[in-house]
Amino acid sequence: MSFVITDPDAMAAAADELQAIGSDLEATNAAAAAPTTGVLPPATDSVSARAAALLDAHAQQYQAVSAQAELFHNQFVQTLITARNAYAETEASNAAAMQSSTASDKIALIMGGTGNPSPDLKYLTSIEQTYLAQNYSGYTLVSLRTPEQFWPVTGLGSETFGKSVYQGVATLNSAILTQTAAGNHVVVVGYSQSATIASLEMRYLQALPAALRPSQDLLNFVLLADPNNPMGGILTHFIPGFGAFHFATPLTTSYATSIFTLQYDAIADFPLHPLWLPSDLNALFGFLELHHTMPFLAPAQVASALHQQIGNLSFYFMPTTQLPLLDPLRMLPIIGNPLADLLQPFLKPIVDLGYAPGLFPSALSGAGYLGPGVASGISNPLVAAAPPLVSNGLASGF
Repeated sequence: MSFVITDPDAMAAAADELQAIGSDLEATNAAAAAPTTGVLPPATDSVSARAAALLDAHAQQYQAVSAQAELFHNQFVQTLITARNAYAETEASNAAAMQSSTASDKIALIMGGTGNPSPDLKYLTSIEQTYLAQNYSGYTLVSLRTPEQFWPVTGLGSETFGKSVYQGVATLNSAILTQTAAGNHVVVVGYSQSATIASLEMRYLQALPAALRPSQDLLNFVLLADPNNPMGGILTHFIPGFGAFHFATPLTTSYATSIFTLQYDAIADFPLHPLWLPSDLNALFGFLELHHTMPFLAPAQVASALHQQIGNLSFYFMPTTQLPLLDPLRMLPIIGNPLADLLQPFLKPIVDLGYAPGLFPSALSGAGYLGPGVASGISNPLVAAAPPLVSNGLASGF
């Protein structure tokens, strides 16, 4: 990752200068149009006629190219203005949220998932009651605005997943450093895409010299439906186009981290053996039926989760009583539920063949549960230590 600093005022000034240049080019092209296209009538011989026609054709082509260049210039200026406004709005939104929390020394930075860039009060309250009340009570809830886009899922005009994530990491990094520099205790909550944002931030912080990191006493992470979950996250498997995110949430992080996973959610509990079709189909229905419920689970369900500790990582696993694969059958009136209940005891062992044996690995066998070639922690400190902002070197498609 490379470092890019965005200055909305500088972007606005650049847009104004480009508009002025565009106006000068337009005036120059208009002034050149008459003398370049006004070719004198040719003599009667064929050579003069052909030469005049050729010159006139070149002049017309130049004017067409100039018009296209002017159009591109105007579009570029408009894109720059739009980007400036987007960055300014994000900075203003996050600055306002931070200012409202300065009276507290305990801050919960809560991010949404894909399609939810600014979590609302209902979302924040549910997160607090279900995931923070036990270990992080009394924290001021801050809705941290991040892009949370995923082209084309969130619209044809959206950012790609990669650009959205890297911009989110930049925002999160700034918020963490601001709060911890003030001596505030911070807990970061990421769900789905923003869990990947948090995982990248953890890798970045871990790659810094110890003197530059926030104190481990001031910073903690809570990850929900983590795509980079070391115990089954979908991004720990190789997916074409997502190579830049083919890594696991660091098992060796210095910061206390809680990872909450709902069984059969395809994003955080993807089959270990992707070629086993029953597991894949079950994971697909699990994504449709379970993934979006993660921020709104009942506190009692999370409180009864199975727990495993590996280093500074606490894994919480919530079993699912019904196979998502049978959910369409359960939708049938009268006979749906009885048939599904009859089939589940036979289908569940078949579906579970595609998943890792047991619910948790031991501390020594964790690496075996990662997809082939997946990176856990920091594989290249020189690259990973680069500040987490998008610039270049993104994987194809990002």
